[in-house]
Amino acid sequence: MIAGDKAPDFTLLDHTGRPRRLSEFLSEGPVVLFFFPLASSPICTAQACHFRDLSTDFASVGAQRLGISTDAVDRQAHFAQQRKFDYPLLSDADGVVSELFGVHRGRLAKLRESVVTREATRRRRHIRRRGLLARLLPVRRTTFVIDTDRTVLKVVSSELRASVHADQALWFLQNYTLSRRSPHALSGHQQLKSDWFTEPETTDVAVPLEAPIETLRTTMNSPRWPKHDVRGQILACCMQSRSVAEIAAQLSLPLGATRFLVGELVAQGFLQASTMPGESMPIDDRRELIERTLRGLRALSASAETRE
Repeated sequence: MIAGDKAPDFTLLDHTGRPRRLSEFLSEGPVVLFFFPLASSPICTAQACHFRDLSTDFASVGAQRLGISTDAVDRQAHFAQQRKFDYPLLSDADGVVSELFGVHRGRLAKLRESVVTREATRRRRHIRRRGLLARLLPVRRTTFVIDTDRTVLKVVSSELRASVHADQALWFLQNYTLSRRSPHALSGHQQLKSDWFTEPETTDVAVPLEAPIETLRTTMNSPRWPKHDVRGQILACCMQSRSVAEIAAQLSLPLGATRFLVGELVAQGFLQASTMPGESMPIDDRRELIERTLRGLRALSASAETRE
């Protein structure tokens, strides 16, 4: 589902067991409907808590927040009670609504079921692995901003950047509301006629694998992340200078995801990546840094082979 489509009306049970209908929420204003893969998991917790923390901001633009996943009602209830959410969590246990919005994983696996069964004996080991992502993360992490007439205004998709969902949805609604109230208040490049469906500028940083990463000790406001959020673990790991490869090896994280998250933390000012000065760096320091990076890469390779 993309911006401009009509969102389907649906009824699901919330975390209290009460039936809730999308059109009922839309009668009071726009709805920000965010799908998350698994209740109480680290990134999903960060995503949902950020929506909770921006309660006043969403209220100021007249928007309501709804969380939805394929978790059962009792699991949603535990999640909501544990994190003190001030908005409903909907249970899409059979995945029908997720399918309607196009964020449900595993559809192709169902279509291949007959082929899979026929080859099960010959390739048993690989069959067990097929569809693992769909079982562990049945829903793609996606947020929809829906107008009162059920028109999808904005779609935010990001699996790893938990906070971007609430941030971009709020940014869009603030500008969308402003442009509707005063269409001539903005001029030139500030006009939002075509900018409604663009994302705010981001400053992703491409961090070299061997670059030393350190925590900025001058950071006064520590981020309000959940206890088990992987970004908090990365910050703790960087109290001593480490390369991206070393961080990934120590925390048993995928190298690409680690590099992305480190770059995001650098852009946000929580970490600093020392630039590679080339000829100006003493050869012994350069050699030690490369050796540490290689050790980290070997550890990641050994870990992957063990899982195989």
